[in-house]
Amino acid sequence: MKRARVSFLVKGGMSGLLLFSSAIAGPNVFAGESREQGPFSERNQFPFNLLFLAFPARGGSILPQGERELLAVEAYANTFAGSDILTSFNTGERERLTPSMLALAQSRLPGTSLFFVDTEQSRTALIYRVGALRRFELDVEVPLLSYRGGILDSAIEGYHRNNRLGNGGRENYQQDVVQVALTLGSDQYFAARSPSSLEIGDTLLTGRYSLVENHRGSLAVSAGLKLPTGSTADLGGSGSMDEGMELEGTLRQGKQRLHLIAGWVHPGKWALFPDFNPSDLVNFGVSYEFAHSGRISWIGQLQTQSSVFRGQTGSDGYLADYSTEILAGVKWQGVKRHCFFETAVIENIFNQNNGVDIGFMTSLGVRLRPAGS
Repeated sequence: MKRARVSFLVKGGMSGLLLFSSAIAGPNVFAGESREQGPFSERNQFPFNLLFLAFPARGGSILPQGERELLAVEAYANTFAGSDILTSFNTGERERLTPSMLALAQSRLPGTSLFFVDTEQSRTALIYRVGALRRFELDVEVPLLSYRGGILDSAIEGYHRNNRLGNGGRENYQQDVVQVALTLGSDQYFAARSPSSLEIGDTLLTGRYSLVENHRGSLAVSAGLKLPTGSTADLGGSGSMDEGMELEGTLRQGKQRLHLIAGWVHPGKWALFPDFNPSDLVNFGVSYEFAHSGRISWIGQLQTQSSVFRGQTGSDGYLADYSTEILAGVKWQGVKRHCFFETAVIENIFNQNNGVDIGFMTSLGVRLRPAGS
């Protein structure tokens, strides 16, 4: 049933993006003539998701030939999530997760994968984009990953408590520390402190081809390859190559823009767990942009991604479920569009135990045009 549902969603998402390509067909224009600034350049921030390939959200336009972009994206998020048997552990005092606690929980649930994530993770992505040909764009993305104890735990607990939302086991554990644990079959990963700070992650190469571009809308197809440049032991990467494809479309009406995304990724092996076969990933996204002026856009964005644990025998139900985030914020660009800035708040919705509690993202970029343009 789950596989049928995923297949239906994938086919529906892809078909929906392809259908409107005929509706927006018309005379081509350069992507740079559009006023929109596109979705937030962000991908799902749940720590285990960061190890595999995912496309940063994009609209249907590509860079014109000869134009280049340099972009630095910083996403910072607080995450407390885990299997019920671990988050409900309560001695009356704040504890740290220990290997013996994890072993005890595993003995009570033999054959079940367990996980625990308590950290504030940051992902700093350095991105270079170039309009290599008339209808083709090439992107290179190098991320830097950090896992920190952070400072937000107390504020988040207070907010949940004051609004009677429940803390999901946060009050049972020490604040502002890093603890990451995952068991898969007979293999186990456990980190009682930060595994890395500014660790180079896996590099992403993306080629984007413009299918349609005019005043009514645009449609592009992307193909991506993730290279295993990050350290697996330090949670910098998966240790294998991943590949995937994505369709990205934009519809335009007055000052309003609707960006639609549907993608698929085939992940390679995960070196930390050699007997684990990650499931293929699917992702969907929708972003509403109001182009307030030629320089400012207000954006609300929803993006959801399936899990590499989906369909795995014994997988914790939280891990196997979709992870969905919403973003809300603003984009600004300079008078001649030579520089641009974006910032947004990130919040997990639907399944509260396989995503970030709250996060923030910001990016700063410059756009370089060919001489004389």
